[in-house]
Amino acid sequence: MADLLKQNTFKVVGRLVSQDLKTLNRKDNGAGFISGNIIVEANLGGAKNEFEISFYANEKTQDGKVSTLYTQYSKLGELVGKKIEVTGDMRESRFWSSNANQMVSAQKLNGRFVHGVAETTADEGTWELGGFVVEGLKERTNKDGEIYRYDLTLGQANYKGDSMSRFVLHINPSDAEIVAGVGKYSVGQTVQVNGDLRFIVTETRSERKNEGGFGEPVVRVYTNRQRNFFITGGSAPIVSIENGMYPSDIIRNLVAAYKAADVQLAEKGKSGNGGSQQEEEVVTRVSNKQASLI
Repeated sequence: MADLLKQNTFKVVGRLVSQDLKTLNRKDNGAGFISGNIIVEANLGGAKNEFEISFYANEKTQDGKVSTLYTQYSKLGELVGKKIEVTGDMRESRFWSSNANQMVSAQKLNGRFVHGVAETTADEGTWELGGFVVEGLKERTNKDGEIYRYDLTLGQANYKGDSMSRFVLHINPSDAEIVAGVGKYSVGQTVQVNGDLRFIVTETRSERKNEGGFGEPVVRVYTNRQRNFFITGGSAPIVSIENGMYPSDIIRNLVAAYKAADVQLAEKGKSGNGGSQQEEEVVTRVSNKQASLI
């Protein structure tokens, strides 16, 4: 059987403005690793974007040698203030929110390769993703009933094919061609789409005068962060197993495993350990018992 479609990449080019990677050791066996985030700033379409990208690497490889990625990540501090290129994949983080009393899913950028580039290199934020349609074109409206965005939800199997992640991708309502194209996709179809990353940061100022009083007015600055994965192109539905199509029985098993993982996470969250929000990535493997959940 051919491999399932698992295309999942992103590319960011911009200026490294900060990094907080730390070298640590595991409590169980003392093995070393490095973990943390970086912030890359890029000017895209005349707007300021701030990409938060996560990194992780074990210190040693399976044959006991020092990992090249570990060494590379350890030196990222030397690139702060300089232009870099980062490539990696998108990942889903799922957790139980006690505040909202429900499961919450968030997408994040997981970096793998990073290196310095020339100052003249154009800023960039792009991605590609393949998988099966979990939910077709969906309108997002504001309080006035105006459509400000469309969403498309894709599911993608992990490398072993026994669990899945869920990704929500976005369409600008002014892009009629993309809206029409995505609108033709049906639930269960296998597709591949590509697009632009837009993690736009804007600030607004609010000033409250001391009317009838004295002294300087109170000024507050609010930071607004929008994280969008805008679709700019897509394939026709993939209908061949040889080209990575997800068969219906595989989709049923993957969705069942995903729902089982949600139940597991919710139970852990509801059991309570004092926090208002528990975040944990859980991978639940497919079994016949799990597949019977749907």
